[in-house]
Amino acid sequence: MFKRRLNQFKHENVGMFDLASIGMTLALAICIGYFGGKWLGGKLGNAAVGSYIGFGIGVAAGFMEMFRSIARWNRRLEGIKKERHDASAQARDTEEV
Repeated sequence: MFKRRLNQFKHENVGMFDLASIGMTLALAICIGYFGGKWLGGKLGNAAVGSYIGFGIGVAAGFMEMFRSIARWNRRLEGIKKERHDASAQARDTEEV
């Protein structure tokens, strides 16, 4: 019984942990983009422009990952809702017989 409940907890809360990591992912993408752009801009002769471009790319990458995480979470919720609906429909069918 404990293993079944643990597996249920893992499957139902994976989306919650995925959403909880959005802030960290966004911050890391922005930092990596900024410092990567600053380093590359320094190598090419203009660190300020590189940092702005890297910051923009980091923001874009962070928001893209945020939207992907939200889409995964929504798909998972729809799947759980469909499973519950199918289970309740099956239970009603067995009660009628």
